[in-house]
Amino acid sequence: MERAPSTRGESRATPCGRVLIWGMSDEPSELSARLHRVAEYEERIHHTPLTSMLRSLGRTRGFAAVYRRIGPTLDPWLMRKSRGRAITRLYGLPALLLDTTGSKTGLLRTSPLLYLRDGEDFVVVGTNFGQFHHPAWTANLLSCPQAHVEVGPVRLAVVAEVADQATWERNWIRFCDLYPGYADYLQRCGDRIPRMFLLHPTA
Repeated sequence: MERAPSTRGESRATPCGRVLIWGMSDEPSELSARLHRVAEYEERIHHTPLTSMLRSLGRTRGFAAVYRRIGPTLDPWLMRKSRGRAITRLYGLPALLLDTTGSKTGLLRTSPLLYLRDGEDFVVVGTNFGQFHHPAWTANLLSCPQAHVEVGPVRLAVVAEVADQATWERNWIRFCDLYPGYADYLQRCGDRIPRMFLLHPTA
């Protein structure tokens, strides 16, 4: 898969992982500038009292059953209304909005997701709260890997790539550390292995 040219520069640790924040050039590209703004946004993500509650409640079947009905509607509204500030201040977890093209309808679909960073890339995984079937957004990316993400006030075009086994295993450990409920979701999935994607920023 063809990827955007890599930008070399300083890196900084954030709650989402190590993130490239600025290029070596005196005149950074527009993409580099947007990634810099993302890194600045991520530095404001800190655990709150609600973070610990979510990390605990998220492991229960009851919470998953309720949240999968209200979260996909409520979270995008909150995130866009506050330009991401509500999520950082309330949840204290790295979250983005993923806009995909419906594989069956061709319509725009928006999904709120937790994410990690792997260099410049965003990493997302389709646990679907431990249900037996894959979430629709993963089928959308398989059908059309071109998508967009909104991270706080920043919107980026991305191209999705299915994670290979080594990348999946490495980042799955990180996801479970970020949100322990993922380990419980995996146990409830049966034989289904959640699809994981690297989202490569392109613009």
